[in-house]
Amino acid sequence: MNISDLVGIGRLGRLEPDGFYHVQFNKPYKSIINRLQDCFLVFSSHRVFYVTVVEKKTTGNRTYLKFREDGIAEECIKHPKVLLAMDPDDLTEFDEDTEISYLYGYAVHFMDEHIGTVADALISPMQAVLIIGLNDGRELLVPSVPQYICAVDRQSGIIYMQNLEELLEICTST
Repeated sequence: MNISDLVGIGRLGRLEPDGFYHVQFNKPYKSIINRLQDCFLVFSSHRVFYVTVVEKKTTGNRTYLKFREDGIAEECIKHPKVLLAMDPDDLTEFDEDTEISYLYGYAVHFMDEHIGTVADALISPMQAVLIIGLNDGRELLVPSVPQYICAVDRQSGIIYMQNLEELLEICTST
Protein backbone atom coordinates (compact mmCIF):
# COMPACT_ATOMS: atom_id res chain seq x y z
CA MET A 1 0.00 0.00 0.00
CA ASN A 2 1.18 3.52 -0.81
CA ILE A 3 0.37 6.79 0.92
CA SER A 4 -1.57 7.79 -2.18
CA ASP A 5 -3.90 4.81 -1.61
CA LEU A 6 -5.12 6.25 1.71
CA VAL A 7 -8.25 8.39 2.01
CA GLY A 8 -7.89 11.63 3.97
CA ILE A 9 -10.66 11.88 6.57
CA GLY A 10 -9.43 14.94 8.45
CA ARG A 11 -6.57 16.93 9.96
CA LEU A 12 -4.78 16.52 13.26
CA GLY A 13 -4.52 19.68 15.32
CA ARG A 14 -2.46 20.59 18.33
CA LEU A 15 -1.87 18.48 21.41
CA GLU A 16 -3.83 19.65 24.45
CA PRO A 17 -2.37 19.47 27.98
CA ASP A 18 -4.65 16.52 28.83
CA GLY A 19 -3.09 14.35 26.07
CA PHE A 20 -5.89 14.78 23.52
CA TYR A 21 -5.34 16.06 19.98
CA HIS A 22 -7.86 18.37 18.38
CA VAL A 23 -9.12 16.77 15.15
CA GLN A 24 -11.00 18.38 12.28
CA PHE A 25 -12.87 15.75 10.31
CA ASN A 26 -13.77 16.33 6.69
CA LYS A 27 -17.56 16.69 6.51
CA PRO A 28 -18.27 13.40 4.68
CA TYR A 29 -16.42 11.47 7.40
CA LYS A 30 -17.78 13.23 10.47
CA SER A 31 -20.21 10.37 11.03
CA ILE A 32 -17.42 7.86 11.77
CA ILE A 33 -15.99 9.77 14.75
CA ASN A 34 -17.69 7.67 17.41
CA ARG A 35 -16.70 4.34 15.83
CA LEU A 36 -13.16 5.20 14.77
CA GLN A 37 -10.64 2.81 16.34
CA ASP A 38 -7.56 2.79 14.09
CA CYS A 39 -6.28 5.20 11.46
CA PHE A 40 -3.14 6.53 9.82
CA LEU A 41 -1.38 9.80 10.59
CA VAL A 42 0.38 11.05 7.46
CA PHE A 43 2.98 13.73 8.19
CA SER A 44 4.19 16.31 5.67
CA SER A 45 7.54 14.47 5.70
CA HIS A 46 5.70 11.45 4.22
CA ARG A 47 6.18 9.51 7.45
CA VAL A 48 3.14 7.46 8.34
CA PHE A 49 2.06 6.24 11.78
CA TYR A 50 -0.64 3.61 12.20
CA VAL A 51 -2.38 4.58 15.44
CA THR A 52 -5.07 3.31 17.77
CA VAL A 53 -7.64 5.66 19.24
CA VAL A 54 -8.00 4.95 22.96
CA GLU A 55 -10.32 7.78 23.92
CA LYS A 56 -12.57 10.38 22.27
CA LYS A 57 -14.23 13.51 23.58
CA THR A 58 -16.31 16.33 22.17
CA THR A 59 -16.42 19.81 23.63
CA GLY A 60 -18.93 22.03 21.89
CA ASN A 61 -18.28 21.52 18.18
CA ARG A 62 -14.68 20.42 18.69
CA THR A 63 -13.57 16.79 18.57
CA TYR A 64 -10.54 15.39 20.37
CA LEU A 65 -8.77 12.04 20.12
CA LYS A 66 -6.19 10.38 22.35
CA PHE A 67 -3.87 7.78 20.80
CA ARG A 68 -2.15 4.76 22.35
CA GLU A 69 1.17 5.30 20.55
CA ASP A 70 4.07 7.49 21.70
CA GLY A 71 6.15 9.82 19.53
CA ILE A 72 3.27 11.59 17.81
CA ALA A 73 3.83 14.90 19.61
CA GLU A 74 7.52 14.95 18.68
CA GLU A 75 6.75 14.26 15.02
CA CYS A 76 4.04 16.96 15.03
CA ILE A 77 6.59 19.52 16.20
CA LYS A 78 8.88 18.68 13.26
CA HIS A 79 6.06 18.39 10.70
CA PRO A 80 2.91 20.20 11.89
CA LYS A 81 0.64 19.43 8.91
CA VAL A 82 -0.78 16.01 9.71
CA LEU A 83 -3.44 14.24 7.68
CA LEU A 84 -5.77 11.73 9.36
CA ALA A 85 -6.34 8.92 6.86
CA MET A 86 -7.82 5.46 6.44
CA ASP A 87 -7.46 2.55 4.09
CA PRO A 88 -10.41 2.70 1.64
CA ASP A 89 -11.22 -0.94 2.45
CA ASP A 90 -11.57 -0.04 6.15
CA LEU A 91 -13.94 2.79 5.27
CA THR A 92 -16.44 0.34 3.77
CA GLU A 93 -17.43 -0.81 7.26
CA PHE A 94 -18.72 2.72 7.87
CA ASP A 95 -20.86 2.81 4.71
CA GLU A 96 -24.02 2.19 6.71
CA ASP A 97 -23.47 5.56 8.41
CA THR A 98 -23.89 7.47 5.17
CA GLU A 99 -27.66 7.24 5.39
CA ILE A 100 -27.57 9.69 8.30
CA SER A 101 -24.34 11.57 7.58
CA TYR A 102 -26.02 13.79 4.99
CA LEU A 103 -28.04 15.35 7.84
CA TYR A 104 -25.04 17.11 9.39
CA GLY A 105 -25.56 20.84 9.32
CA TYR A 106 -29.30 20.57 8.63
CA ALA A 107 -31.55 23.05 10.42
CA VAL A 108 -33.95 21.47 12.93
CA HIS A 109 -37.54 22.74 13.10
CA PHE A 110 -40.05 21.85 15.79
CA MET A 111 -43.54 23.36 16.06
CA ASP A 112 -42.80 25.77 13.18
CA GLU A 113 -39.72 27.12 14.95
CA HIS A 114 -35.99 26.73 14.23
CA ILE A 115 -34.56 25.15 17.41
CA GLY A 116 -31.03 24.24 16.32
CA THR A 117 -28.75 22.40 13.91
CA VAL A 118 -27.63 18.77 13.56
CA ALA A 119 -24.07 18.80 14.92
CA ASP A 120 -23.24 15.08 14.99
CA ALA A 121 -24.68 11.59 15.35
CA LEU A 122 -24.10 8.56 17.50
CA ILE A 123 -24.31 5.35 15.51
CA SER A 124 -25.14 2.10 17.28
CA PRO A 125 -26.27 -1.30 16.01
CA MET A 126 -29.81 -0.54 17.21
CA GLN A 127 -30.32 2.99 15.84
CA ALA A 128 -28.71 6.32 15.15
CA VAL A 129 -29.09 9.25 17.52
CA LEU A 130 -28.87 12.80 16.21
CA ILE A 131 -26.95 15.31 18.31
CA ILE A 132 -28.67 18.64 17.86
CA GLY A 133 -26.90 21.83 18.87
CA LEU A 134 -29.76 23.94 20.21
CA ASN A 135 -29.86 27.69 19.66
CA ASP A 136 -29.11 28.32 23.36
CA GLY A 137 -25.88 26.26 23.26
CA ARG A 138 -27.21 23.03 24.81
CA GLU A 139 -27.17 19.67 23.03
CA LEU A 140 -30.26 17.54 22.51
CA LEU A 141 -30.03 13.84 21.69
CA VAL A 142 -32.85 12.60 19.47
CA PRO A 143 -33.20 9.03 18.17
CA SER A 144 -33.37 9.00 14.38
CA VAL A 145 -36.77 7.31 14.20
CA PRO A 146 -40.17 8.29 12.74
CA GLN A 147 -41.47 8.95 16.28
CA TYR A 148 -39.36 12.15 16.25
CA ILE A 149 -38.48 12.84 12.60
CA CYS A 150 -41.58 13.56 10.57
CA ALA A 151 -39.94 14.95 7.41
CA VAL A 152 -36.57 15.78 5.87
CA ASP A 153 -36.39 18.48 3.23
CA ARG A 154 -33.08 17.79 1.46
CA GLN A 155 -33.49 20.71 -0.90
CA SER A 156 -33.79 23.23 1.96
CA GLY A 157 -31.59 21.34 4.44
CA ILE A 158 -34.29 21.19 7.10
CA ILE A 159 -35.43 18.37 9.40
CA TYR A 160 -38.97 18.69 10.72
CA MET A 161 -39.40 17.05 14.11
CA GLN A 162 -42.33 16.11 16.27
CA ASN A 163 -42.97 14.80 19.80
CA LEU A 164 -39.92 16.54 21.27
CA GLU A 165 -41.69 18.04 24.28
CA GLU A 166 -40.42 15.46 26.80
CA LEU A 167 -36.90 15.37 25.37
CA LEU A 168 -36.67 19.18 25.50
CA GLU A 169 -38.03 19.15 29.06
CA ILE A 170 -35.37 16.64 30.13
CA CYS A 171 -32.70 18.69 28.37
CA THR A 172 -33.91 21.86 30.13
CA SER A 173 -34.02 20.30 33.60
CA THR A 174 -30.31 19.40 33.65
